Amino acid sequence: MPEGPAEPRASSTVILLREERDAAFSVLMLERHGSIAFPGAHAFPGGVVDRSDGDASGATLPSAQRWAPPGEGDRPPEAILYWITALRELFEEVGVLLAKAHGRPLAGPLPRELAELRPRVQAGEPFGRLLAAADLVPGTDDLFYFGRWITPPSNPRRWDTRFLIGRMPAGQETVVDGTETVSCAWFTPRGALAAYEAGAINLMPPTVRTLDDLARFGSVEEVLDDARQRVVRAVRLEVAVEGGVPTIAYPDNTGNVDVPPRRLVLRDGRWRSAD
Repeated sequence: MPEGPAEPRASSTVILLREERDAAFSVLMLERHGSIAFPGAHAFPGGVVDRSDGDASGATLPSAQRWAPPGEGDRPPEAILYWITALRELFEEVGVLLAKAHGRPLAGPLPRELAELRPRVQAGEPFGRLLAAADLVPGTDDLFYFGRWITPPSNPRRWDTRFLIGRMPAGQETVVDGTETVSCAWFTPRGALAAYEAGAINLMPPTVRTLDDLARFGSVEEVLDDARQRVVRAVRLEVAVEGGVPTIAYPDNTGNVDVPPRRLVLRDGRWRSAD
């Protein structure tokens, strides 16, 4: 009997935004190591859910976030698991810690004692417990839902990825781990797409789609205002061949009438917008 489609692995990714002097804003992108999933691709920080991510005292979801109806997408309180995964992966991969001390977001360079938590998280110690021991609360309420995409059943490896979005904390610096992450850099959304079109970087289709979405906005606050109002649903990408050209359809999954469906077509080895 033939095997059925692979089960999608639950995962989260973080889109960090930073204001720029000569542009509206930029996004943090890292380059994946060649030995892991999506080798050499530029992507947002993120990874798969770990069972320990459910253990995070004091973590809350953003109060302004809209949610899908029951059965159509993630909802409180269960959704907190994906927000914790996002924060943990961000800390592991680029050393950025979204957390709060006595109700205030961390600002400035990380103190040595907090930076030293990173290798312990990478070694498998529960992220939430380490934060609690340092008298910190995860900054989950500062991340908003931006999208969720499920890999098509035809793929041998599949992911069910939540895309969350928020601001880069003031004063912190990115430091790649050198194992999963080779390098990281800030791109404007249009700049990242142009680099991809020119062959300077590699992007996976969901990243192309997300950058295409971000390029519509003029400021960080515009992006976050939009994200607060999104009603993100679970949507599986649709793959087809149209006129002999591989095509991926991205139906709207946000409940936002200003976000039209998009199609990407594979031309010259690159996924490009067809709309």
